[in-house]
Amino acid sequence: MIDISKGIEIGGFHFDVNMSDEAHKSLRGNNLSGECDHTLKIIKIDNDMAGVQISETFIHEVIEEINHIFCSDSLNHEQINQLGYGLHQVMESLGVRFGKND
Repeated sequence: MIDISKGIEIGGFHFDVNMSDEAHKSLRGNNLSGECDHTLKIIKIDNDMAGVQISETFIHEVIEEINHIFCSDSLNHEQINQLGYGLHQVMESLGVRFGKND
């Protein structure tokens, strides 16, 4: 597993990855499994999911930010979902999973 708890660089910016209980409550309250704040440079991931779901959600949020930085938000959400599912499948087949080491 690749530990994402220290954050990730996207487009030359450091993004913190928040998988805290507070993030869980905030996301679940809005019926979300993850979200990316472009301004604060924070990716929130719900920690109350299976590892495979955490990894898929992380990939999705990274694609959201890549779309924002490099594509001027030209991809719609369905396209982001499709890219995320496809990339997640490739990563899983290679044994690559993103999460938090305990």
